[in-house]
Amino acid sequence: MRPKSVILGERLSLAAIILLVVLAALGWADTVAQAGVAIALIANGLLIGLFLLATLLTTRMASRVGLGLLVVMTVLNLIGFLYQVSVGALAEGLFGVLTAVQAAASLVAVVMLMRPNALAWYRAIAEVSDQ
Repeated sequence: MRPKSVILGERLSLAAIILLVVLAALGWADTVAQAGVAIALIANGLLIGLFLLATLLTTRMASRVGLGLLVVMTVLNLIGFLYQVSVGALAEGLFGVLTAVQAAASLVAVVMLMRPNALAWYRAIAEVSDQ
């Protein structure tokens, strides 16, 4: 049985992914204007797909590779968010609020997935699969 922190981490991570989809939809016109439809599809699809893959690998298969990928992507996301804040480039209105909420949800999800009981669960699953 998965620990509560893993379940909560999964829910928060999936909420952050849903916010990524919403942000991609809200910013679609600007992204297409800057990079074109193909690049917008690839970039948004890759980002959302990797976050989803890492979340499911971590929370359903207790994959440390998935957890590592999720941590790296979350750190990169937070660096980008903090850079936007530092230079005053964070979007105003709903888009800016959703960006902040998405970054916070991603961070809290990773914290939940790194709690001691979650790490013990990853180790236990790895031991069972090694036998």
